[in-house]
Amino acid sequence: METSIAGVVGFLEGNDSLIKQLMETAESANQEISDLSVEVDHAREEAKWLVDQLGVVEFAVGKQDETKVRQKALLEAVAALRKKFETYKNDPLRRGIYAAEISNLYVQVANTFNNETIAQIVPFSKDEIRSYKALMKEAVLDAASRKKRAAVIKAAAQISKLALGIAGKLAV
Repeated sequence: METSIAGVVGFLEGNDSLIKQLMETAESANQEISDLSVEVDHAREEAKWLVDQLGVVEFAVGKQDETKVRQKALLEAVAALRKKFETYKNDPLRRGIYAAEISNLYVQVANTFNNETIAQIVPFSKDEIRSYKALMKEAVLDAASRKKRAAVIKAAAQISKLALGIAGKLAV
């Protein structure tokens, strides 16, 4: 994963796509859920690596204030739509609309990246890092829960919360 807002947003987009797949998977599709849980484990490993970089590595962030403001607003819109997406579990049409809107927002965030990014240390406090590590612990899937759709979705959602928080901080 790149240590830049582009890398974090790309990771977040991939994990949100994983959540969408999980939520659309039929309850009885144990093998598919088990396969997706392997992807959640991989996302968790990447998220752990990202958390370990906080406060240690320089992240590439936007140089211009208006770029940062735009990125922050777009990421806040993603967070709001993700909540709506999770709320309407039994409404495939509404969820499809939200998923399309989220994808569009990710494209807009990607379009804010330009050659004017600079390497800059973005400070993360010990409390912030501790909260991200707590989200990591909540994202652990034990052997008993690997085939439970809700457990896998919850783990992936915790990883997205973590990535969204980090991306939001990098956009400030």
